[in-house]
Amino acid sequence: MSHVRYALAALGFVFAAAAPAPADDAADARALVEKAVKAHGGQDKLEKFAAVTTAFKGKFLAMGQAIDMAGEVVTQGADQVKVDVEVEAGGQKVRVVNVFNKDKGWMKLGDETKEMDKDEVAEAKEQAYAGWVATLDPLTGKAFTLATVGEAKVNDRPALGVKVSRKDRRDVDLYFDKETGLLVKSETRVKDEGSGQEVTQETFYDGYKEVQGTKQAMKFTVKRDGKPFMEGEATEVTLAEKLDASVFAKP
Repeated sequence: MSHVRYALAALGFVFAAAAPAPADDAADARALVEKAVKAHGGQDKLEKFAAVTTAFKGKFLAMGQAIDMAGEVVTQGADQVKVDVEVEAGGQKVRVVNVFNKDKGWMKLGDETKEMDKDEVAEAKEQAYAGWVATLDPLTGKAFTLATVGEAKVNDRPALGVKVSRKDRRDVDLYFDKETGLLVKSETRVKDEGSGQEVTQETFYDGYKEVQGTKQAMKFTVKRDGKPFMEGEATEVTLAEKLDASVFAKP
C-alpha cells in the first residue's frame, strides 16, 4: 500500500541533511532500491501511475483509545494529497477532510473549513515528500543520497535498510524484506499534531497484493515513539496516470 503510506505520512510532520555516503555504500544502497523497485512492479509502472485512490478502514490508537475510522486517500505525485475520513467516537460520526495541494492546504471538520497556515503547509509539504519517497518512484533520480543502515528484524523477518537524504528535506529510512525486496517499514521524524513535539514515526506494511501490475501493501500499522498510533487495511486501491485538478480543490 505504497500510496496509503504516502497519505498517512501527510498527517504527521523536521528536516535533516546528510553528508554524501561513501561510493561503495551508496552503490550497495542503490542496489537495494533497484531490487525493491523491481519487486514493486518496475520503474515504468511506478512512474506511470502517479495518481492513486485508496479506500481503507482502521483505527486511531492514540491516547489509549481505539477510534474507528474509514475513508479514502487520494495522492498524486510529490505534493498533492487528499485524506477524507469518517471517524466514530462516543457514538458520534464526524467527517474530517485534509487537502494539501502544492503550496496550500485546508482542514475541514464537519461543516467548518480552515485554511492551513504557513507552518502547517510547510509540515504538510514535508510529510507529502516522505510519503512520495516511500512509493520508491523517485529514488532512481540523482537528487537523492542513499546510504545503507544495516539489517533489522521487521515483522519477524530480516530486512535491509536504506537512508534516503535530500537537501532541505528530512531523512527517510526505508526497510526492505531481505528475501522479497518489498518495503516493510519506513521511519522518519514527524511533529505530533496533539503535542506539537517531534516524534519518531514508524510505519509497517504487510499483506501485499498485485494491483494493476504493481505490488501494494494492503495492511499498515503506525507507531509514534514506539507506541501504537494507527492501524488499518486497504479495501480497494485504484491507480491512474492523472486525476482532475478539482480533486485537490478546497473542500
